[in-house]
Parts: sequence; structure tokens; C-alpha cells
Amino acid sequence: MSAKKVIFLHGYAQSASIFSGKTGGLRKTLKKQGYESIYINAPMKLKGDQLHDPSSEELDLYGWWPYGMDDYEVQPAIDLVLGQTNGDEQVEGIIGFSQGAGLSGAIVAKYKEALPSLKWVVFFSGFRLKPAKFDHWYDSKIDLPSLHVIGELDTVVEEGRSIRLLDSCIDEKKTLLKHQGGHYVPNNKDFVNKVVAWIQANGIEKIEEKNEIDDDDLMAQIDNLGKA
Repeated sequence: MSAKKVIFLHGYAQSASIFSGKTGGLRKTLKKQGYESIYINAPMKLKGDQLHDPSSEELDLYGWWPYGMDDYEVQPAIDLVLGQTNGDEQVEGIIGFSQGAGLSGAIVAKYKEALPSLKWVVFFSGFRLKPAKFDHWYDSKIDLPSLHVIGELDTVVEEGRSIRLLDSCIDEKKTLLKHQGGHYVPNNKDFVNKVVAWIQANGIEKIEEKNEIDDDDLMAQIDNLGKA
């Protein structure tokens, strides 16, 4: 049987290889649970003033769309991700960080049917797309189990932006998980175990059975699974 697959979408000024390194704990734990992790490079290679740190220009760093703009297009980024997955029936979940989480939200809000096997999505420092022209993408709440991870000290994506994405998801299928750090994906064992436990709890066919579990019960379930 083919391995279940998880798509990882990196943040701005990162790359597939960098994000793989930064999520090593999560990737390795998922592998033990039978998941294959697929990391995708964003389509826009950054250079010059597109970089936060000009000294990093010798590195291959990418973005899903230009940083700091009030208006931008995301269709090339979406087409790239959907083109690489190509309706793969083994793709079970998407994990996105920062700009990659914003893109993940757009994909599951507007193009969920292009990934028919998708069962869940995890947003690290996620947000809704900023331009008003995309607001209608979220008119119908995201009908997919979603885990929203927020850093209490995150100064890059403020909590209100992440909560707006949280509010765009169906109440019965969304979970909020906070950590005490900033703008990054926690890689310590205890936190990774909680995230993977949530993924295990949602990687099932009969999602409706989970709807009867309230947030406190679900978090207790995550804690217990994380200690297994």
C-alpha cells in the first residue's frame, strides 16, 4: 500500500529544503506513522530588495507572492501546488507555515475539490489572503478539520490575523493550539506529538463521528495520544 502523503508549504524567504530542516521533528514523527512528506518550492525566486536580509541572496529562497504588498496574485502559486499534486489520491493533508499557511487556507477554501482525498489541514501562523478581491473565497466556511497553531510571541503574523482564518472554518472541525514562542514551527518533541496526535485523530474516513467531541475533550485526546 502506498504511503499517505502530506504536502508542506514553506514560509516567505524559505525553500523546500530549509523548511524540511526546520520541521525535522514533525517530518520524522509523521514518517513513523506512515506518512510521506512532500515539500514544494514556491514559484518566485527572491533576489535583491525582495529579501529581508540582502546577505542571503546567494541562497535559493522563494516566496509564494511578493511580500508587503496590498495587492497580489496567488493563482500561479496555487497552480504550482495543484500541478505537483495532480489529483494524487494519497495526499491526505497540507501543512503550511506563514505565507505557506495563507496559501494553504486559500487552497482548501477555493480549490478543495482538486484534492479529493484531503482530510485535514494544519496552519502554523496562518492568515486569510489580504486583498479584498479574495474575501469571497471564504464566504463558505472551510469544511475540513483544521488545526490552527499560533505563537503567543509572534510579531510577524499577529494573532488577530490568524484568528480571522480560524473564524473562517467550521466550528465543529477547527482546533486552536498555542505555543509560547514566536514566528516559527515548534520542533520540540512534546509539541510535535500533540500535532501528530491531532493528525492521527483526523486521518479517518468518518469525520462526522469526531464532531461530537468538544474542544476540551479533543485537547485531552491529543495530550494522551502524544504520550503514547
